[in-house]
Amino acid sequence: MGREYDAYTRRGATIAAIVIDAPEQNAAIVEKLALPFPILSDPDGERAIKPLGVWDDQGKMAMPAIIVLAPNGREVYRYAGVDFMDRPNDDEILEALSSLGLPETETPAGTIAHLDPRPGSRATKLENLAVYMRGVRFASMALADRARDPFDKAEAERTSRMAERYVAAQGATLRLVNQQST
Repeated sequence: MGREYDAYTRRGATIAAIVIDAPEQNAAIVEKLALPFPILSDPDGERAIKPLGVWDDQGKMAMPAIIVLAPNGREVYRYAGVDFMDRPNDDEILEALSSLGLPETETPAGTIAHLDPRPGSRATKLENLAVYMRGVRFASMALADRARDPFDKAEAERTSRMAERYVAAQGATLRLVNQQST
């Protein structure tokens, strides 16, 4: 969503991510990826995640999900994924936003530093993410070639496409971060 942020705001969207991580970790990821929207913290899921019905009881965390709400609170789009890589493409979400006919929202001038960013212990450096995702892509392509079940093959191909989109987005993010630091 960060790389297509202008397309979202042109359709009247205000984006906020909600996760179980600590605010300092969220600040670190916003800074690392130069995200133009905030990541909010709901550690036990009680304030937003559970009420929105996207809590994973088994994993004790939020499911990856995208929910589009109209200004009156009516849900117009929902996508709940199965793991951290499972995301819809932007077109589906932008179509749902377009259906609302909202006026364009103002694009903020950048992120607002309000916390000392502290990456979590499992955080991967930005420059290493592309290498990881290339590995995901090639592994999923190999799995697709070996899959005998059509569902397994389709799932592996879908994962490969997600990894390809991520690698492309990560390259754009690195360019943006480099521009901001110069």
